[in-house]
Amino acid sequence: MYELLYTSVSPKGLPESELASILELARIKNKKLGITGMLVYHDREIMQILEGEEGPVKELFNVISRDERHTSVKIFYQGNIEQRAFADWSMAFKLLDDKSIAEITEGYEDYSLGMSPISMIKDNPNHGRKAFTTILKSL
Repeated sequence: MYELLYTSVSPKGLPESELASILELARIKNKKLGITGMLVYHDREIMQILEGEEGPVKELFNVISRDERHTSVKIFYQGNIEQRAFADWSMAFKLLDDKSIAEITEGYEDYSLGMSPISMIKDNPNHGRKAFTTILKSL
C-alpha cells in the first residue's frame, strides 16, 4: 500500500459547485482504480492525500499535476504504508472553515491567524497525516 500527499494552488479558485462536480467524478474514477483519500480546500489552496497501489497512485498524481486547475503542485510526502487511513472513502472532502482550522491548528505554537492552514501544515511535515485524520474525524 502506498500514499502520496500533495499540495497545489488553484489559479482562479474553485467555486463549491465546481468542487462538487470534481469530487463526483473523482469518486467514480478512484473507486475503479482502488484509490482512497481525502481532499482539503481552503482559499484556492488544495491539499490531497491519495492511497492505493503505488502505480495507480502515481499515475493519478501525474494526471492531476498536468490539470490546468492546479499550479505550484508539490509532493509533500510519499511512501509505503501498512494500511489505509481513508479506507471507507473513495475521496473524502473538507472545505475548511474557521472551526476546522481551529481543530487542526490546535497545538501549533507558530500558527498565526494570517497564515493559511495548508501552508502551516506544509511547513511542518510531521503534522500532515495528523491534520488529515483530525479533519476526517469531523466529517
